[in-house]
Amino acid sequence: MPASDQKYTVACNGGPQERAFGVAIAKEFGLPSQVGEILYSRDINTLDKAEEFLHPQLAMLPAPEKMKGMHEAVACIIAACNDNQPIFIHGDYDVDGISATALLVSFFLELNRQTFFYIPNRLQENYGLSIKSIDRLVAQCPNRGGVLISVDCGISAVEEVVYARQLGLRVVITDHHEPRGMLPEADALIDPKQPGCTFPYDALSGVGVAFYLLMALRKAMGIRLNLKQHLDLVALGTVADVMPLTGINRILVRAGLEVLSATHRLGLRSLYSCSALEKRAILSEDIAFKLAPRINAAGRLGNPEIGVALLLAKDRSDGQSAADALEQMNRVRKQLETQKLMAAEAICQEQVRAGNNGLIVYQPDCHAGVLGILASRLVERHQRPVLVFADDCKDRAGETIKGSGRSVKGVNLFQVLACCDQTIEQFGGHAMAVGLTIKRNNLERFASIFNHQISMLKCNMHDSNQIMADYRLPDASMLTAHLAHAVQWLQPFGESNPEPIFLLERQRLLASKKKNGHLIFQLQGQDQVFPGIGFHLAHPLLDTAQQTDVLFQLKRSWFRGVERSQVHALMLATS
Repeated sequence: MPASDQKYTVACNGGPQERAFGVAIAKEFGLPSQVGEILYSRDINTLDKAEEFLHPQLAMLPAPEKMKGMHEAVACIIAACNDNQPIFIHGDYDVDGISATALLVSFFLELNRQTFFYIPNRLQENYGLSIKSIDRLVAQCPNRGGVLISVDCGISAVEEVVYARQLGLRVVITDHHEPRGMLPEADALIDPKQPGCTFPYDALSGVGVAFYLLMALRKAMGIRLNLKQHLDLVALGTVADVMPLTGINRILVRAGLEVLSATHRLGLRSLYSCSALEKRAILSEDIAFKLAPRINAAGRLGNPEIGVALLLAKDRSDGQSAADALEQMNRVRKQLETQKLMAAEAICQEQVRAGNNGLIVYQPDCHAGVLGILASRLVERHQRPVLVFADDCKDRAGETIKGSGRSVKGVNLFQVLACCDQTIEQFGGHAMAVGLTIKRNNLERFASIFNHQISMLKCNMHDSNQIMADYRLPDASMLTAHLAHAVQWLQPFGESNPEPIFLLERQRLLASKKKNGHLIFQLQGQDQVFPGIGFHLAHPLLDTAQQTDVLFQLKRSWFRGVERSQVHALMLATS
């Protein structure tokens, strides 16, 4: 019996150009030629491109002055500082917004500036800037004027910016979401996606845009502050928001992971302890699967300020208290998710059988804080865009429903919603993640238009029943410790830079056993036996005595504090 009914293809075709580039990479960088062939298949096909990719340096970052609105933003903030006015920071309740808020608060406190922040409660307030959130922010230091700086929000806050300026505030908007319609008339607006911005990279996270603002401020103020120490926050927000780990983001996140691994933040140290990440290097997948869900739990359950408190903690007690609170909230989040996932999955399966290419789930009483994570889980299972809706608890009339959506590679969900806007009250986001509000009585019409739009993009969608291997190893002698270590030069892995998948055919799994639905085994390489694990691969009828084609990743892992290389099997197919 086949170990899997999935199919696989191989990206590297072993052509003469690939092989020649692999040899050149081996000669230039001392890496196995297989790594060079993988780079070539990913359009890193010159030695100069390879040098930039393998050795990203902060010196490679383009100047912040190239970003539209930066000069005006710097002048506005410096004027407020010269007038000894307060700094008001308005954030967002996800990890990107929480990290960006902590980043700016840290910076201005280092300058001994009066600094105040506010992040809306997603269960009681609207996303982004609102009249209420501005009032609550300014109430912390009233009648002093000042500058309001938004992070990870604000690009659509036209009326709210007018209101803030009527209060006598200077307003600086920093955002990374897609602009839609009229832009707010702020004193300065920084968003690499805004019309007319010639900055060479438009895929920054919200905290990435905020970091660029600090780069410009440091230069204009002529101060000597170590900004690299804050790149841990940039890495957190960028990975958590599923931004592409290419170009500028790759530079920032690679450096940020170094800072995270030697963190000076007492709150993060406590969170590492909760997450089994002590005394080891922090990888991008640790952010995605361990740190971000815990910090996100604060915003999901309406307490985003606890995430900020964790990142700003100045003593061990405060850091531990915040970490413990996040751990508890994450347990509650998991319970809420589990309660709704089975019913949501049944709805999706029915729509898949009906031939829908986009999936829409409406669960009236679903907790607003888990809509996005449910959408993510369903996208993982069905490999198609998913929107999850629940009743809007803030609408006393009961007429509106709020939704959160996640997408797949090849489908820009923001653009899809722009084509459905006649049925939408409000929406925002970017290619891979959106939030929206619609009238309940418009749901059926919206669903019809949404599915029509997704159907037109079906050719761009990945076949969920097919795995793309990056490289076929001719035999097990090619599986070496040198290769396992060399693959790590491609880190950080994530969006637009996936972890390489290798294929070894006709292998015998050694010392295999099944445990809790997972398969534990060993794989013989050239110079060592690699420990291996296949999550959810222990099918009851799997016969590990047969020769097996193994699709796998080579991971860094830690066992009892000792680093080792491990095979993570993604698929088994009997030969």
